[in-house]
Amino acid sequence: MKRSKVLSFAMLSFGITSSAFALSQFESEMSSQYGLDEIIITAQKRPESMQNAPISMSVLSSTQLGLQGISDMGGLSGGIIPSLRITPLGSTPSNLVIAIRGNAPSDVSEVTRDGSVGIYLDGVYLARSHSFGLELPDLERIEVLRGPQGTLFGRNSIGGAVSLVSKKPSGKLGLKQIISMGRFNELRSVTRLNLPEISGVRVKFDYLHSERDGWVNNTAPDEADYNAYNKDGGKLSVNWQPRKELTVDYSYDHSNVEMVQEYIQFYKDNIGVFGEERERLTETRLPVSPLDPTVVEQEGHTAVLTWEASDQLTIKSISAVRNLKEDSQNNYAGVLYYNGLLDLSLMEQDQYSQELQFIGSSQQIDWVTGLYYLKEDVNKVLQDSFSLDIFGIFGPPLSPIDPPTTFDALGSASFLAPRIVNAEARSRAVYGQVSWVPNVFESRMELTVGGRYTEDKKIASRLETTLSESRQDSEHLDASIALHYHWLDDLSTYVKWGTAYKAGGVNTRSASFSPFAEEVAKTWEIGLKSEFWDHRARFNIAVFTTDYEDMQLDFSDPVIVTLVETINAAKTVEISGAEIDVTLSPIMGLLVGLSYTYLDGDMPMQPNPLNGGVLKEFFVAQAPQHAGAITVDYQFAPRDYGVVAIHVDMTSTDHFAYVPFGEQRTDAYSLVNARVELSGIDVGDGQLKASVWGKNIFDEEYIVYAFPVGDPAVSIGQAFGTPRTLGLDISYQF
Repeated sequence: MKRSKVLSFAMLSFGITSSAFALSQFESEMSSQYGLDEIIITAQKRPESMQNAPISMSVLSSTQLGLQGISDMGGLSGGIIPSLRITPLGSTPSNLVIAIRGNAPSDVSEVTRDGSVGIYLDGVYLARSHSFGLELPDLERIEVLRGPQGTLFGRNSIGGAVSLVSKKPSGKLGLKQIISMGRFNELRSVTRLNLPEISGVRVKFDYLHSERDGWVNNTAPDEADYNAYNKDGGKLSVNWQPRKELTVDYSYDHSNVEMVQEYIQFYKDNIGVFGEERERLTETRLPVSPLDPTVVEQEGHTAVLTWEASDQLTIKSISAVRNLKEDSQNNYAGVLYYNGLLDLSLMEQDQYSQELQFIGSSQQIDWVTGLYYLKEDVNKVLQDSFSLDIFGIFGPPLSPIDPPTTFDALGSASFLAPRIVNAEARSRAVYGQVSWVPNVFESRMELTVGGRYTEDKKIASRLETTLSESRQDSEHLDASIALHYHWLDDLSTYVKWGTAYKAGGVNTRSASFSPFAEEVAKTWEIGLKSEFWDHRARFNIAVFTTDYEDMQLDFSDPVIVTLVETINAAKTVEISGAEIDVTLSPIMGLLVGLSYTYLDGDMPMQPNPLNGGVLKEFFVAQAPQHAGAITVDYQFAPRDYGVVAIHVDMTSTDHFAYVPFGEQRTDAYSLVNARVELSGIDVGDGQLKASVWGKNIFDEEYIVYAFPVGDPAVSIGQAFGTPRTLGLDISYQF
């Protein structure tokens, strides 16, 4: 989007301000018996209303998550939050590519690289995307902060941040059991147990199990089917308040996730070996053996100490230790033209983080300052093997090799050496933010200024045929400033400028093992937040423009497609757009939500280091120009037999590039989901609820991931999303 378009959007937002101001003058004086609930967030490290925070954001409550059947991060991939794009990495099913406003890494499986969106679980940063396939805990809400969040959330939040906030123990005896059944033998069981409070100690147990058969049948006998999964997860939560002003929260979570990779089809087959597979397949093109699930196991300990030192000062300590293991088993079934190629890896990651926050307030000033430390150690071993004798080295061509071997793909007798990668990262930061309400303009103006200083140390090594090493020491200062003006109690506008950065690293698929530097984002944002019609309508809009300096770009080697070089872009990349969120409660029991995102990316031609510096075309990935979502919820008046509620949501996504380089396969699609539930059925001392639901009701054939093989492409692979599924949920709670 050109700067003039941004100005046009800005003028539109202020025009809407005037309209909303006029509407507010004609609100009904009658007291309403219904309306919108206030949304409390902690995006600025303190509880506050979403409408009072100068941040473009979306929030999903626990009720909304249940109605939409979202139980893991992948459940957000349908586009219910239009500016948030989540796609599976084709080679590693437990990995999710997460983008906000069109900024995402190309290969999140690289342990020496970092993501563009910070994912936080109860205030703890999750450093590796390999962990995002876990079943989510019992969440109170999900906060999605759009745009760079460098001041309060730090490095690697260049696109935004996602904060997962868990429910705390209630201190009252209670049990909730959910059983869900669906197509492809889907089974999900959720058990949540709250124990009664004893001596100020509250305890809660959560256990989740979900499984599903694959919907792409593998014609090889006794082998896994594509897209199958089996997940188990548990969490212990403890809340202890030894004194009125002191609270201790401890949690331990453990999960084991087994997932079979996405099935990759040929969108284009320029060599003509297999032919194009444009329609969604439910059976493999040939028997695939061996095919085993990727197994991800993780656990974490988190301790949060909150001390209300005075009415004006709160001190909080967040300590966490996490461990992650991934045993990746992938078989591409010929999509890379090596029929029988197995991509195997074993990864283990340990991280420790410590954050100390000081949160204060006075009559005119709110402030927060903090110290942060992160230590991460990762080891990964990768090995390519072959289950079929492609070139007839040991016998007839394409005859089975049992066990699979590591002979050279080009047909020589040498064996492929494993790739052993070790990486260490240490990050230290100090940050602060101050919000001041001066005694002018009837105290309706608020000025917020923040800054964060970070020091990074990263060490990486790769042992293949030779040993390669890389070391990076860097420091960075991020800043933000926002001017927020409350025209009325429920109508405000803000203008904001801020920066963030993504840490540098090294690509282990690179022939040179040359490091690349950090990527920096600088953003201007203008926003409006309003509520009117007696709190039955909420309208928020934000327009923005972001300049990315030294954007990290991947280049595929035109000769050896498995080699990828990463450099920093020589020219600035610009992404601009607008985000609109509307919520309406026009009549009793009816709630309507509408969200829309417009993105326009300007990616200049960049010199290709693998081709003598020749200028090459790139794309802003994960950035559909238009994306929107509509949700409709209606609850009928209670009856003797219970309460009937209906939920429908539809998302629509414009076509977009899945990766930033090479020949593209783009796709536009719309998805419709629905749920009908009957709740409030009295059974014994508790209540029963039954729901029937459908996802992708109209069986849309849509693409969740696509990538070119080679440059120029010899083929383009594509993975389809899940077909229509129908199911039944039954829950009992007391």
